Amino acid sequence: MKPTYYITNRNDQLLQLLNTIEYCAYEYEPERADFIIQLKEEILENDGIDVSPEQYNKIISLLLTFVPPHIKHIH
Repeated sequence: MKPTYYITNRNDQLLQLLNTIEYCAYEYEPERADFIIQLKEEILENDGIDVSPEQYNKIISLLLTFVPPHIKHIH
């Protein structure tokens, strides 16, 4: 049986995530914006329910692209 993952909407967490993803689409390179919009639509389509581990990884990867390089390289 496949486990079910979800993003709760308590305290508007789902809405905040979707707004953050949308902001990333506007700030990201235009050739990758389609990928970001598709991710947002996939999450919105199911109201944050049945989020796959791959989608979680995409969200984390996307957010990490906005971390300044000097923070990424701290040992």
